[in-house]
Amino acid sequence: MIVSFLPCSYTWGLGNMGQLGHTSLQSGDKELLPRRVVALDGIFIKDVACGGAHTCAATQKGALYAWGGGQAGQLGLGPQTGSFSFIPCESESFLRNIPALVVPTDVQHVACGHSHTLVSMRDGRIHGWGYNSYGQAANEKSTYAWYPSPVDWCVGEVRKLAAGGGHSAVLTDACSLKELCEFRLAENVTLSNASEIEDVASRSGADALARLCGRLREHLLCGDLDYEDAINRKEEINN
Repeated sequence: MIVSFLPCSYTWGLGNMGQLGHTSLQSGDKELLPRRVVALDGIFIKDVACGGAHTCAATQKGALYAWGGGQAGQLGLGPQTGSFSFIPCESESFLRNIPALVVPTDVQHVACGHSHTLVSMRDGRIHGWGYNSYGQAANEKSTYAWYPSPVDWCVGEVRKLAAGGGHSAVLTDACSLKELCEFRLAENVTLSNASEIEDVASRSGADALARLCGRLREHLLCGDLDYEDAINRKEEINN
């Protein structure tokens, strides 16, 4: 997909799941040359992303549009949204071949994985939805996240988003690997994983976290550190 300095967008390639955003949709549809997405005429697009079978576009005004295959929730429109402008297929899922408004305002960046979607918002938060078997799209422990929901694994202001088949990544302006290790890993230190986290922390330069893991492991093995004290030590490293 490409966007121009004019308020129009173009797509081409395989479109059998509606991911090109054209009004026609037939089995095996494909476009060999760029074709204008008529539904987006008059809208200035600032960011686009393509997944395995879906496409998203963020406008200069902060709205997010999505179209294509939505069988895993990657469109953010819910498991059943009616048949208007949807086309049922043999798998009993719905495909959207006309761009639909998913988030009305405040979207800064968008990224599409194979079957999930991420956006960063003006307030700095990240929202995700779609296939979530590996936790790549949402906080909730469910296979599918059908609607946009905030995720809390980001530290700092978002600069770039990326999404793969079963993972997501974010680049921020203030979070180094050292800070990320200290912020996230310290929340999950246990006796069983302290050694592994200590190794990661040491290699990333997170010396304070490495020392914390070592002390935690030593005291727990000796049996002279209770749970409350361990939690207090974790809070010390986060502060």
